[in-house]
Amino acid sequence: VGEWQVALKILGLMPTMMALPDAICFSAAISSCEKSGQWQLALSLLRVMFQTKSVVPDAVTCSAAISACEKAGMWHLALELLSDMPEMRVPPDAISYNAAISACEKGSQWHLALELLSEMPRLQLRQDEISFSAAISACEKGFRWQLALDLLGRQLPGARVRPNTVSYNAAMSACAKSGQWRAALELLGGMSEIQLARNTISFSASIRACGRGGQWQRALGLLSQMPEARAIANVVAFNAAISACDEGQWQIALSLLELMPRMQLWPDSISCNAAISSCAAAAQWRLAERLLSQMAELRIRRDEISCSAAISACEKGGQWRLSLNLLQVMPDMSAQANEFSYNTVISACAKCVQWQASVELLSLMPKMRVLQDQISYNSAISACEKSGQVDKGLDLLLESMELGVARSLSFFPGAIARLGVSDVGIIRATFVDATSQLEAAEHSPRELSILAWASAVLGVSDPDFAQALAKQAIPRIGEFTMDELLLVAWGSASSGLDPDLFRAIQDEVVSQLEDFEVGACPPLARDQFVQSALGVVWACNYAGLLDQGLLESARRVMKRIGVALDLLYSTAVPGVFSCHGLRVLGASGAPSAAEVDLKPEAVLDLPDRLVVMKPPHWEVHGQSTEFLQLLTFLQATLGGSRRLPILQDAQCDFGFLHRLDVPSSGLVLAAKTYEAYYDLQLQLLG
Repeated sequence: VGEWQVALKILGLMPTMMALPDAICFSAAISSCEKSGQWQLALSLLRVMFQTKSVVPDAVTCSAAISACEKAGMWHLALELLSDMPEMRVPPDAISYNAAISACEKGSQWHLALELLSEMPRLQLRQDEISFSAAISACEKGFRWQLALDLLGRQLPGARVRPNTVSYNAAMSACAKSGQWRAALELLGGMSEIQLARNTISFSASIRACGRGGQWQRALGLLSQMPEARAIANVVAFNAAISACDEGQWQIALSLLELMPRMQLWPDSISCNAAISSCAAAAQWRLAERLLSQMAELRIRRDEISCSAAISACEKGGQWRLSLNLLQVMPDMSAQANEFSYNTVISACAKCVQWQASVELLSLMPKMRVLQDQISYNSAISACEKSGQVDKGLDLLLESMELGVARSLSFFPGAIARLGVSDVGIIRATFVDATSQLEAAEHSPRELSILAWASAVLGVSDPDFAQALAKQAIPRIGEFTMDELLLVAWGSASSGLDPDLFRAIQDEVVSQLEDFEVGACPPLARDQFVQSALGVVWACNYAGLLDQGLLESARRVMKRIGVALDLLYSTAVPGVFSCHGLRVLGASGAPSAAEVDLKPEAVLDLPDRLVVMKPPHWEVHGQSTEFLQLLTFLQATLGGSRRLPILQDAQCDFGFLHRLDVPSSGLVLAAKTYEAYYDLQLQLLG
């Protein structure tokens, strides 16, 4: 029998024992119901008090009933009770308001929580630590980190209410939700200054903030500081640190996962899901699949997130069959496939030019009660485009419109651009509609960038569209990623968009280049950032609007990146280039006539770069077994990957700056170091 049942039984027996229950008895019973989550019974008791009129409710009774509603998430009932208190001739007190603010916090009603907080001084009720902590938590749940910091500031030394650990933790959690890592770290440091104990929640919130802000190194630093601060590094803290490695730091994520049992901490679904997601970001599909299997061995529940993350790893690794197999076995793991799961597998099929599999999966979604969305159709249309199935792609586009699939601003323009639609009427109507949508509402940087790219591909030249796009993009240019800036730059260069937009793009690229930290970025993200930045320089130069400031910044930052990579891979500059007596055989193992007569020759050989004469019938680099490979020749003559790691780096085109057709001969420029590679890239671009 629970406490609340005992309390109600005693309350019911009191009249039979010639003892009439008073307000204190009812308050105790209501409080017992509140603590046990029996909010309906708590309200029933209050109603009995009000109806019998033999016992007058007081502020304690009403506050207990409001707290019962708060714990049950019934914020609207809590507010009703608070507003009814004057009618019951019970003036609300600070405890009543605190309970109501907490109810609004639980219900994510941050604006109502702030209204109640602001009412308290007008009613001459003292705001205390509980009032502010609950209001700050409400702001956290509403993603209002600035308001949370403002409320915390009103409690700082000198104010009537001193902040406590709960207030600081709530404010840091608000910062964490929005990725405001600098603000979170300032708060964590501020706690020490005012001698507030920093606990597990404080560090976990700060680690989470750093993770969401892309500051994985700082997140790991905070985790390592916890023992010194006498804060227990629990599963939540480790999960936050593993999640901070979600941009591809898979080795660190797996190390943390392995460390947990040694710390007497047992990984849960969140731990494993975060580690799988880290592997997915780095296209480590084998490791992701192995982790998924190990979860079953460790009896850790595999859910939709686990499977979807593993599927994403397979998609990034080009393993469409494996991703399809994982989708099919999800029911065996008691995991329900959702839109993300299906969309990722469709995308995997699209990347591997499996258009039939993509279309079949798309058609299967309604039968499996999974909603088809624009991502589903986008991926399937992309598969058709890559396979040359343009008509099928157009059919899917029309089908999505007939089914009323919710479409974003860029969906239709992006689709017809990928499918190479040339009908002038369709293109004109599409961008007239896009212009209207731009003028009617704000859109995300991603939407704006895809729209700019589509306008370039389709050859759109519309001053009204250009003006509407620039009007939205320029004030928000700081929100664009480097990839998105590249798309807008291409759109501007090809379609002659607003010159002011071009200037804004270049200023933002300079800002992002100067802030770029080589060591804080995983290899895939780093290479993508660098290539996108170089692409912007190319687009600006193509348009004849390349700013000298951007070019100088790019040179300076690319040099820094190149030097860092050369140090990272311990590059040793080779000696003199020599090709005497070397033979690079074709697939047959026998020298070809071209090989006997002609060999590559260094026309210019410098310590960090060289120019090579490519003979006819040699391929610069590729998967072909029919032709002699210039790359293989250089790897043999220059000492291979140990001396020149760039010769093994496909992301940097193995150091080559350009290609020549196999039948032709000519000069090929190549870099021996990363520093030289980026320097040559900029010379060619600018």
